[in-house]
Amino acid sequence: MRLAIALGATLLLATPPVAAPSRDAAPSGFSHATFDTVLSRFLHNGRVDYGGLARDRGALDRYLVACADARPDDWPREEQIAFWVNAYNARVLLGVIERPGLRSVLDVGKVLFVPTLRFFRERRPTGGAARSLNDIEHGILRARYRDPRVHFVLNCASASCPVLPQRALRGATLDAELELAAGRFLVDSTRNRIVPQRELGLSSIFKWYGDDFRAAEGSLQSFVERHWPRRERFAADLPVRFLHYDWSLNGSW
Repeated sequence: MRLAIALGATLLLATPPVAAPSRDAAPSGFSHATFDTVLSRFLHNGRVDYGGLARDRGALDRYLVACADARPDDWPREEQIAFWVNAYNARVLLGVIERPGLRSVLDVGKVLFVPTLRFFRERRPTGGAARSLNDIEHGILRARYRDPRVHFVLNCASASCPVLPQRALRGATLDAELELAAGRFLVDSTRNRIVPQRELGLSSIFKWYGDDFRAAEGSLQSFVERHWPRRERFAADLPVRFLHYDWSLNGSW
């Protein structure tokens, strides 16, 4: 008996301790901490230091390698959405720094001064397959999940885009993060000009993706009123106008 106890104690001492899971890791085991590092270093007041990121891109490259190998289809829904939004935003940053001095994503692939949107059509490994930014936004985020609030956390490297989130999205807090982003975008007078008793001056995002917002709340007016973060009553049948969209780069070299 004493021999058995001694052998058991020896085995316990010889067995290496099991590493505690990363506090950042999602239930899927995927971590967005490296992307947090990128954002904390190179995003300041909504503006991206593309020059600094181009000179120190190691963390971004490591994150995108992880995104390329990830298989998110079996993860919880919220983890999937967070992954695809973060991967999209990281891919946009990469697409810009690979083109030093770029002034607008619309300049990529222009033909006779006409934008071709090539920036959004280039395919790279993401989530286990070669995908473009359009594939992620339209074929996955919009088609699968049908939550129009994702439009407020996707950033296309342009001045009129919603501000790039300061921290990578997480599945555990996704709903709160999307709602906060929606409210911030709506009250941002550089992107929308909303006077609840007079008019809705809305970002062109509401024109391009109007069907998404109407599917969620019935009308653009209802969507805005539902997600407006201030305690104000909206007049009935507010007129809607869409604002000019500024495609100039949301950062500097």
